[in-house]
This record gives sequence, C-alpha cells and structure tokens, in this order.
Amino acid sequence: MPPEIPHLNQAPDPAFTTIAGLRAAMTALNPDGAAYLGHLLEGPFTEGKGVWVNGSSAAKQAMGNILASQPELACENPYAEHFRRAIRRRGENTVILRGIHEAPAGHRAILDAPRGKPVALFAGGPAAKIAALLAALNGTHEVHFVLDGAEQSNESGSASYEHVNHANALNAEYDNTGHGIFFTALKRAIFGEPDPAVALSYDYRKVDLWPHALSWRDVPIYAGNELHGLAQSLKRLLGLDDDHAKSRRASLVSTHLMSWLEQRLGQPFRLDNSRKRAIFLFFTAAHVAHAARDNRELRAHVGLDPQALTAEKLEHFYGPGITARVAAGDLFPENACIRHGFDQVCRAAMEPLGIRYHHRRRIDGIYFDKGKATGVTLADPATGSITCLPLDHLGLSLGPTATYRYAQGTASPVPYQTIATGLSAQVLFRITDEAKSRDLPFTGLKQTHFVEIGRSKTHVLMKLTCGGVIGLPVYSRSYGISALASLLRVIGPGVGLMFEDVISAFPCTRGINAPNNGQVVRLAENAVARFAEGGTGMSKMASNAQTMLDLTGLAWPAPQDLRIDEALYRHTVIDRRSAVSRKLSRR
Repeated sequence: MPPEIPHLNQAPDPAFTTIAGLRAAMTALNPDGAAYLGHLLEGPFTEGKGVWVNGSSAAKQAMGNILASQPELACENPYAEHFRRAIRRRGENTVILRGIHEAPAGHRAILDAPRGKPVALFAGGPAAKIAALLAALNGTHEVHFVLDGAEQSNESGSASYEHVNHANALNAEYDNTGHGIFFTALKRAIFGEPDPAVALSYDYRKVDLWPHALSWRDVPIYAGNELHGLAQSLKRLLGLDDDHAKSRRASLVSTHLMSWLEQRLGQPFRLDNSRKRAIFLFFTAAHVAHAARDNRELRAHVGLDPQALTAEKLEHFYGPGITARVAAGDLFPENACIRHGFDQVCRAAMEPLGIRYHHRRRIDGIYFDKGKATGVTLADPATGSITCLPLDHLGLSLGPTATYRYAQGTASPVPYQTIATGLSAQVLFRITDEAKSRDLPFTGLKQTHFVEIGRSKTHVLMKLTCGGVIGLPVYSRSYGISALASLLRVIGPGVGLMFEDVISAFPCTRGINAPNNGQVVRLAENAVARFAEGGTGMSKMASNAQTMLDLTGLAWPAPQDLRIDEALYRHTVIDRRSAVSRKLSRR
C-alpha cells in the first residue's frame, strides 16, 4: 500500500450484485420505495429517461414538511407549477442577434431614452448571479439580473458541489479520456445496456455514448477532445502549464472570492464547512491509483492539499462498515457545497444592493449598434410576452445547458456544442438517529455526487447527480440504477438514515465542446456569452463572473490577490466582435 494511502480495500463488498438486491434495499422501510426503479426498468433502454415525479401522498407530505421549515427550497419543489417536465432539446432556445435598425419603434424608443446610470445586465446561472452581485457593489451602475426561465437547472441544479479538484475537462481524468469513453461506452451500449445489472458494477463509467446518439456534426468535438487531452499531456512533459491546472487554479480563486463575498455581504452562499467534510470516495483500487496520481498534481500545480482518509476517519464520517464497502477516500479541505435554493439565496443578497431581478424570463434577442450591445428582449415562457430593456454592459452564462443557440442570420457567433445529459434526483431518507445524521458529508464519487439539501424533524432530502449521455437530451436508466446503488452503498444506518423513496428525477443537461472546458465569446466591446461549461459552473462561478466583468469593461471592488490572473482564462476567450459587427451592419 502506498504510504500516502493509509486505508485501501482491494476488494470492497459491492452490496448489490443484482437488481433484486437493490430493490430489496429500496423497499426495506417503504414497500412502495422502488417505484422509481420500476420506472427506470420500463420500456426499451434506448429511449432513455426524462422527468419523473413521485405521485404518492407520502412523498408529497414529506416534501411539504421540508419546504415548511426551509421555504428557500421552493425552487426544488417538483410539485410546483414552475417545475419543468418537458425534455430540454439542444438548441431549442434561440437568441437572435439584431442590428438596432431592426428594432420596432416601441423598442427603439426604449433604447434611445436617456437613463440616469449606465445599465449592466446579467442572465443565466451561477456565474451571472455572482457577476451581478460584484457589479452592484460599486454602486455606479443600475444592475439587472434575469433568472433564465427556460432552464430548471438554473434554479434547481445538480448536487451543487464546489469541487475544486474536479473543475477540469473530462480528459484530465486518466481513466476517462475521449477514446476511453468512445470505445467502452459503445461496447456497453451494444453488449451491456440491455442487461440493467451492468450498472451495478463498481467500474461502471458514468459517461455514455449510444450508437443512435452519434452525429457527424459531433465528430470534431470527440476528436478535438482527444487531441486537446494529448496536447495537455505534452505540455506537462515539457514542464508547461496545462489547461487542466489552469482550470483548477481558477476554481481555487473562485472559492477564495466566494469567501470574501460572503464576508462582505454577510450572506452565506455555501453550506457550513467549518467541520471539513468534503469527501471523495472510491470503489476500486484502480480509481484510487488514478486519484493518487491526480492528487500529486493538485498539490504540485494547484496548491490543494487532499488528505487520504484512514479507516477510523472513514468510519467517523460514514459509520461502521463503510471500510468494507469502499476502497478508499480523500478529504478535500478546500471544497465546499453551494447552499440549496441557490437562486433564492442570491436573490436575498441582491435586493439590499438594489439589483433589479427579473424572475423566469428567457433572453430572446440582443440589439447591437456600432459594435456594442444596446439592449435585450426578454420573453415570458408562461405568456409569450416580450419586454425590451436597454443596457450598457451584458454578461450571459446561458451556454452550459446546451439548449441555447445564438442566431445571426444563418450563422452563429458562438461555436457549436453538443449536449451531455446527466441525472438529477431528490432522494428521501428517514432519520433513525438524529445525532448521527447531523453534519452529513458532501460526498463525491466518480461522476456521481450527493449531498443533503433539506430536512424536517423526520426526514432528510438528498440531491443526487450522475453522469452524462453524450448527444441526447435524456439520461440512461443505467445512470439512475448506478447512482442509487452508489448512494445506498454509502448512506444508511451508519449515518442515522434509512432510504425511504425517490421524490423526483430529471435530466440535467450540460454543454460539451472540444476542450470540454467553459469558454467565453466576446460578442461586442461590452457583451460576452459563456458556453460549454460542461458541469463545472458551480466550481468556477466567481472566477467566471470575474471574466465576464473584465471582458465587458466593468469595474468591481475586491482585493488584488482575489482577482483572477488573465493567464488562467485567456485561452478560453473567443473574439467574435468584428464578425458580429460586420454582419449586423450589412443586414
């Protein structure tokens, strides 16, 4: 056993080797607790799975009790009217780029009207929220934030894990390279997926590529991902900074800036981590070996200090018996977990700063004039009504979901991205020991995360996220099976909980480009659009916010040592300012 790994179980107990065994665990407390498993097993596996909501009165009551004590979790309520049940399709939300000469008279009057302060508008997910807060601290601008009403994930995201160590491209993980995904996922899709028990394997890779999801248009992304990974390996051999280390250092900057912002505003954005409890667990010795190599690079090039857990520490976090079910575990002191109901948390911080908040509106179009963005049109998804707002600075982070498409005639200034769809699920546990169930760890596994998001006197609600089906807007049944099995291998009586039911599950879409790392397009001197975040948006939201502010020419207050070095994001910037200006002026 390597000295840096104090506990290593070479052959952990898989706990579940059959679907019947998993079903028995799900129905031990609640005879109807396997309803979601039944949903996963219904129909042809190639159809994938969309939105599922538990219709039982017991599930509704339990969710109601949790919301009564934590009303900020209203956005997580799958029984609310706003909860979107339709499948999100790639490119379904179009943002039209227009010259100001195309604006109707009513919009032109709004755009030309004098205004007291310059207007800064941000729309989208976590990066846009933090950018709006930072911009408002200066007090020099009228700041607007638009909650993206077209995407459930911007209100009720995945597991909200601020994982600095995994804020990187897929090809940074040594057993998850582009060609590894391509060949192993195709093999499993053809020979493995018809048997649902394949998902119970400890070595199940939670990134899928099904034959009918293959598209010629996506081939450059697969090839580019592999070439990008090889280029980073070459940089490391030459002793140069690679993009993966830059991404992780940007995430570390983000973490420090979030701490500063919390102190400045007196508003916690993350769950309490004073008792360090951000854990990554491993189910195979091979995964431990890969992680050990990765951890050495994190220490050398990023400044993180992951700590391998002893058997005693593992039992401290997860209770007796955990060492028999996992190979090993690491503690990441720098990691945290975003508070749930994050949009409401940010909204509460925005109101005292005078930020104008537009709830559940979709960016419909952008007006440009002489190389600058001058206004946007917002659509109400519920009514279809259109509102026009003037602006002087524009920051969009709509790209991570892959459902947005920027249209400029027949072309798009934002590069094409494919879609990768994972699972987000809400899982209900009954509290059997109050003392043991306090301070539950923020748990990460390979491509899977779960964390407590709410509780009542009798129950704990956990958010579970897993995987990504490349090229499709649905997730595979294997994701649901594998994620549930992983969760129930770890969480149980040892932490004072027993599984009771699944409340809901829905596809969580992510945008994937060739480097599989977030990029930002400069649309104009004062306008940017982030895209293809690939699932790392929570980990880099503050550094992404800084990038948006810097590129749109907005000043913001913060100590110099908290500002991201341009070298950490220069390689992610795509400049389309001249192309956008030329095309719009010709129309």
